[in-house]
Amino acid sequence: MSLKVAFQMEPIERVDIKGNSSFALLLEAQRRGHELFYYVPEHLTLDRGTLKARGAPIKVEDKHGAHYTLGATTTVDLSTYDVVWLRQDPPFDMGYITTT
Repeated sequence: MSLKVAFQMEPIERVDIKGNSSFALLLEAQRRGHELFYYVPEHLTLDRGTLKARGAPIKVEDKHGAHYTLGATTTVDLSTYDVVWLRQDPPFDMGYITTT
């Protein structure tokens, strides 16, 4: 069964793929055939009671320097996703608390 999975995380271009657990989750979800969507916390909004995120479909590869490819940027209703991962490296500040 394929799932729609959204990942809220740090900027993908700064991810160290050798030790980042969020990247490992992206790789495994992709391996299992799930549809992946990526966005950063700054692109999360509440619009008339609907939680939305501006981001892009993502494909990942365990390859330094070419570890991700983003599709076209779009805004999605997160309630249409089966799973929404909130991943953030410390510190867990008010921005993190607000997005949860």
